[in-house]
Amino acid sequence: MRRRCGVGIRQLPNGAPRRQAGVALLALLTLLTLWGLYLLVGELNTTQFQVARKEATGAALVQARQALVGRAAGDLGNPPWDPARAGSLPCPALDENGVAPNFAGIQCPTYIGRLPWRTLDIGPLRDDAGQLLWYALAPALRDHPSAMPINFETVPQLRLDGAPNVAAIIFAPGAPLAGQNGRPGNAVADYLDGSNGDGDQDFVSGPHTAVFNDNVLAVTRDDVFRVVNQRVLGEVRARAENASLPDHGLRGYQALNGSFPAADGDSDGWADAGVTMGRLPYRDLSFSAAALAWLTANDWWRLVSYTQLAPCLARIGIVGSTATMDVAGASPPCP
Repeated sequence: MRRRCGVGIRQLPNGAPRRQAGVALLALLTLLTLWGLYLLVGELNTTQFQVARKEATGAALVQARQALVGRAAGDLGNPPWDPARAGSLPCPALDENGVAPNFAGIQCPTYIGRLPWRTLDIGPLRDDAGQLLWYALAPALRDHPSAMPINFETVPQLRLDGAPNVAAIIFAPGAPLAGQNGRPGNAVADYLDGSNGDGDQDFVSGPHTAVFNDNVLAVTRDDVFRVVNQRVLGEVRARAENASLPDHGLRGYQALNGSFPAADGDSDGWADAGVTMGRLPYRDLSFSAAALAWLTANDWWRLVSYTQLAPCLARIGIVGSTATMDVAGASPPCP
């Protein structure tokens, strides 16, 4: 019998080679899936980290703006020799110590520098690159007697992206760009980019590029005086030292006289009989010495409108502003 020569193939039972190939393919797919998930999670973590950093920078800018507006509205001056200048802002700090410097004559030593965080009592605010915030101030709102009167008609000179009436601008400088080799230091151009560091009163914001990574937030005149106006109206309404019988402002007048006064129709500060709409008759009212000093020095009396709606109802507002306030709830009540 002739035997067939050749190499024989051993056939395993139940198709084992095919099954082993399937297992290997499944393992490969699993590995690829896990690798894809790893890359996806890594990308998500990077994105989340970047978002968190941007949010931290944004929060620092907003906190700085709130501190500046609060400082402007809460300025108390040093009565009696130095009246309050509500609406004014501190000079930029000259370095990282965060202290607003003394004036150079009647001007700030600089109108762009570090945010005066220590003067504002808010701590050293930093951006996501660990840099302290910077700050530009409109000279018209500097906290100096020569700047008075300071009120909502004051025109600040700063502009951001061409928009006027900017009281201050806060900057998060970010990481240093090419050519910004002077950090740490105090040179503006080593921190702020492009026209933000050229020393004029025009500033810009925009997306980050290879030559610009400033984050910028404006403090507008409306931001400041929206709050300051309410302080003015609060002083006018009443500055009560005794809740049951207020002796200041319109509420004090009503408590003592049984009704609110007539309006000032000829701008002399005194009530004119029979006149119900005009200016506030502030000379007929009582105010603390400090309130009287700063309201007078900053020409607020000219800007407060007044309407006697009824013996026990009056309305006050800031001319040209949306800040209004009804003065009602008389105590003691009108007859």
